[in-house]
Order: sequence, then C-alpha cells, then structure tokens
Amino acid sequence: MHCDPNGVLYLGEANADLNTDLYNCTFPALIQDWRRSFHEGSLGQTDLTFPFGFVQLSTWQKNKPNDNFPEIRWHQTADYGYAPNPKMPNTFMAVAMDLVDEQSPYGCIHPRDKQTVAYRLYLGARAVAYGDRRVTFQGPFPVSIDIYYAYSYMNITYNQELLITYPCDNIFEVFCSAGADMYGEQDYFWVSAAVELVSSKVVTVSFKGCSHISAVRYAWSDWPCDYKQCPIYSVHRRLPAPLFIKYFK
Repeated sequence: MHCDPNGVLYLGEANADLNTDLYNCTFPALIQDWRRSFHEGSLGQTDLTFPFGFVQLSTWQKNKPNDNFPEIRWHQTADYGYAPNPKMPNTFMAVAMDLVDEQSPYGCIHPRDKQTVAYRLYLGARAVAYGDRRVTFQGPFPVSIDIYYAYSYMNITYNQELLITYPCDNIFEVFCSAGADMYGEQDYFWVSAAVELVSSKVVTVSFKGCSHISAVRYAWSDWPCDYKQCPIYSVHRRLPAPLFIKYFK
C-alpha cells in the first residue's frame, strides 16, 4: 500500500506477488477494519458501514505471462467481479484496467489519467453513497451463460446494453479439453475463444476444437487492452466491462 505522486492510494499491487490467494479475504477485512476505526475514532459519529470506494488495480507489464494481476483484480471484489456485493456491502469500484499508461513517469501502474478514474468513482459515489438509482455506475457484467456443445459456442448474456468498440479474438478464453487421454482423464488448458456475434446484450463466443469446457474468462491478463480500447463497454456512460471468470459444474 502506498501513495503515488498525485496522492492516490493504491492497494493490491504488492499482493500480486505476496499472499495473492488471500486477498479475497484480506481486502474485505481491511474495509471492515477501517470502518470500525473511523467509527470508534469519531465516537460513533461515523457509521459502521459508511460508503467505501476504491480503484481496481490498473496495468503493469504489457506482456506479463502470469495471472497475478487479474487474480488480484478479481480478489478485490471478493471474487464476485463487481461491487457492492454480499461480502463488500456499501462499496463501489472504478475499473482502471483500460487506462494503461506505458509512458507514465511514475510507472505504468500509476496512469496519469486521474480524471477518468475520478469520474468513475464519482458515479459510484452518487449511486451508492447518495442513493441515486438513476445513475449507471458499473460496466456490463454477465448474468447468464448458455453453452451449446453441438455447435461449439456459448452465449454470454450481460445485464445491460453493450457497446462493442474494438473487437478482439483473444480477450475471451475458455478452459478447454480436446478429449480424454488414454487413461480416460481430461486435460484442460486455457485457449483463446473468438467472438462470433454480438447483439444488444449477448456475446456469442466460439470454442471450436474443445470437446468440453470447464470455465470461461474475460480480460484475464495484466494488460488486456490499450488505452480505452477494451472490447466491451456500456452504452450509457461508456463504462468498461470488468474482468470475470466463471467455472461450470
């Protein structure tokens, strides 16, 4: 945890390489602890569940091969993919994975575009802290996934209308098995899944060559897109769809 030269507090960056798997527990616990400290320090004048806004981790290395940064982003939401959620009530989040800044003098992890970060936090504050239900403050998020093995595709239905800006064939991935080995065991590996079709709220993703899939994920990389060029945004206010991962039974 530290502050960049612009005074923005960053959380989670160090945990990309330390206790990564615990962050879905430690980050919600930190929020609860800070709320309790403010409540006690103000002699009860600050509510124990006061609104808490945060910025999801931005980018670091453009060609980083491991999953640490997307895992931390996922854990920042207690593995829900969005905020607020049942483990993190009265919170709101600004997605920043599309605000990459490769030339930032402060390092890529500190993008200089604070205006967009502030705007996305402002929307969350209006909706969560001030209860303005008219405000859209979250990007599109899947509400259902239907798999059609006979045709090797899936339909991912989102909770709002989609704005597709820069189509990309490798932003979706599936955990794919090409078939059983000689012992009858399925070997799974992550492969890119091309977007075949997009409608108002549905993205159709192909998984040709996979006899079975056990998961799908979106934007699961340190640097998923260039500046404001991720594929999926909301039609209203152009908010980026956050990363997600979904395992199937």
